[in-house]
Amino acid sequence: MHLLVLFIFNCSLLFKSLLSSDNLNLRPRQLINAVQSGRRFGGVPLASTEGSPERESDHFKLLACDRNSLMVGARDAVYNLSVASMEVQHTIEWAPNGRTVEDCLMKGKSRLECHNYIRVMVLQANGRCLICGTYAFSPKCREYVYSGDEHSLQQRRQFDGQAISPYDPKDNSTAVFIAETSEIYTGTVSDFAGNDPLIYRKRLSDDDGLRTQRDDLKVLDSPNFVASFAYGAHVYFWYREWAAEATDGDRQVYARVARVCKGDRGGARPAHDRWTSFVKARLNCSYPGKTPFYFNELQAVTEPVPAGDGSTVVYAVFTTPQSIVRMSAVCAFRMEAIKRVFDYGHFKVQQSAQSLWMPYRSHQMISVPRPGSCVADSSKLPESTVSFITRNPLMHEAVPATHPRPILVQGPERSELTQIAVAAQIRSVRGALHNALYLGTSDGRVLKVIDPGDGTTSLIESTRVFARSVPVVNLMATSDQLVVVSADEIAAIPLYNCGEQRTCSGCVHLQDAHCAWDLDSARCVGRSDGSWAGGNFVQNVNIGRSEQCPEGAVDPDYYAVDELHSERAVASDQQPTQFTTQALLLAVLITLAVASAGGFFVGYRISRWRLLQDGRHHSSGSSTGSDYDSYGRARLTRHDSLTTAKIEHVYGTTPSKDAVSLVLTMPQNGTALMSSLSNGGSGVVTPKISTDRNMLASLSNSTLPRDYKVKKVYL
Repeated sequence: MHLLVLFIFNCSLLFKSLLSSDNLNLRPRQLINAVQSGRRFGGVPLASTEGSPERESDHFKLLACDRNSLMVGARDAVYNLSVASMEVQHTIEWAPNGRTVEDCLMKGKSRLECHNYIRVMVLQANGRCLICGTYAFSPKCREYVYSGDEHSLQQRRQFDGQAISPYDPKDNSTAVFIAETSEIYTGTVSDFAGNDPLIYRKRLSDDDGLRTQRDDLKVLDSPNFVASFAYGAHVYFWYREWAAEATDGDRQVYARVARVCKGDRGGARPAHDRWTSFVKARLNCSYPGKTPFYFNELQAVTEPVPAGDGSTVVYAVFTTPQSIVRMSAVCAFRMEAIKRVFDYGHFKVQQSAQSLWMPYRSHQMISVPRPGSCVADSSKLPESTVSFITRNPLMHEAVPATHPRPILVQGPERSELTQIAVAAQIRSVRGALHNALYLGTSDGRVLKVIDPGDGTTSLIESTRVFARSVPVVNLMATSDQLVVVSADEIAAIPLYNCGEQRTCSGCVHLQDAHCAWDLDSARCVGRSDGSWAGGNFVQNVNIGRSEQCPEGAVDPDYYAVDELHSERAVASDQQPTQFTTQALLLAVLITLAVASAGGFFVGYRISRWRLLQDGRHHSSGSSTGSDYDSYGRARLTRHDSLTTAKIEHVYGTTPSKDAVSLVLTMPQNGTALMSSLSNGGSGVVTPKISTDRNMLASLSNSTLPRDYKVKKVYL
């Protein structure tokens, strides 16, 4: 009971600390309805199958982008879209052949799954490009060459795409191409069942490859890959997986960052095809406290971008596991902190499957060069070094976030965050540089947040992009627009919506580095290139108020900017969020209290029932042969003859088998009046007491005389 009270108290403290967070469930400064605006691409209708059109899902995925074109992978096709108009400029069609589709169907997959969903595209030098797709659960890759004469792409070759493209279009995978070495790095699965996850590198000019250790849960345990990119001498992979080091009874998913060296050439045989530099660490995105509240499931990551303090950071979206308290958060991590953990941190080791995970301390011998570091020729590394890093790739220290608290936290009553993009180094009127974050949600909206760098966050706007409540699966910020992708629709919307504000105080209150109030034209104007020179602008990104406004430093509470937005959605976003969170806290506490009271009552009743049953079965001394109950407590015994209505029923109940009792009825003078012997199962029947005996005449009313004593003897 004390433990339950302590648990409830800790839960209340946790929720109270979350409620007091400045970055929890922020209300947007303005609401934007962009459902009917912006440039859009909805895919190309496909031919019908068996009389019904196949429009279930195109599984759009952004593959590549340059200044003018946007490459989108889809079902049986790659679309080259114009960034300016979102119109199709060129299409590469690639459907699986009939035999492959039949094999896919025979393996138990649906007809919709047995298409070629393009998941990987690599733009090489000399006009070449590589595309890879699921190809009806039999991954394939094709290399194309651009023909200037025909102004089209010509197929050059086709090869097996195993370990490059996933088998299932719904699988989370990632790929990055290094042009200098013509190598592709992937994080995916290499088998039909999805039981062999791997981080893989392949040189496109030959068949040589390098991969992670197979069938080792310490290396990869059911990972969901989120992103990958090259940074310095390494390639970094971001994913979530089951945590082998979790000490709790239930399995847990942890967010990971891993890296490999670009120059890794594998170890000496038999480790010639395995990484010698693969290391990984946990990402710590949590709300601090005596019991930290962790956001363990990584969902999305940005590319490295410069921060205001001169460092390089990545922004990431995290969620909690599926539960009654489902929450999302945004955290930032410095690349320098990640590098420090990998270069100087302790390795986490486990001596046996039953042992605890412990840090590998510095006083223990670690070979030189340090395991996991980049070397000139990894094939010449000592076997002990390769063996150690293969068995112990996990770092003991977790990578800390840049701020003590997450940049933004979305509570249980809010939609989950699914994707993130960043417009880096937006210059304010005062010349300060800020990063603008765009966050996709599970219901088709985009949130805009400015990271001021000091831990305080402003939620500038919430934009509804899609008419249906569909998840945002990709986000990309270009120089002047934001590309938002769902499974079946692509939209290009503005990076900012400054013109929706009609007053100086409203414009300044946005705290948007893109927006400022122009005193000359009396309008809220926007700049994506930071060209504020030569004007008279009012802006305050840090506090959202300015005395320079004609109406003074007004602190407006809320701005609804689009009447087309449904009243229900506006009301939902405008209602105070703390009330709903407090209501959830109250409901949890009441549920715990009722459950504890109910458990105590049920346990008490069961205990009373057991005592009652023991009393019924053990109340008679002659039937049990003991003066102690089942709990070892002494009790007052009664003779069986005292419980009957008549003396002839003294032995009305058949004695227990193999039980021997000797009953002596003694008068005060000590003369024995009667003795009887009962041996259960012996065939001897105990005679009843004769009622015509004078000495027992006084017992006709089933009451013993006062001068009679009963003594019980156990043999």
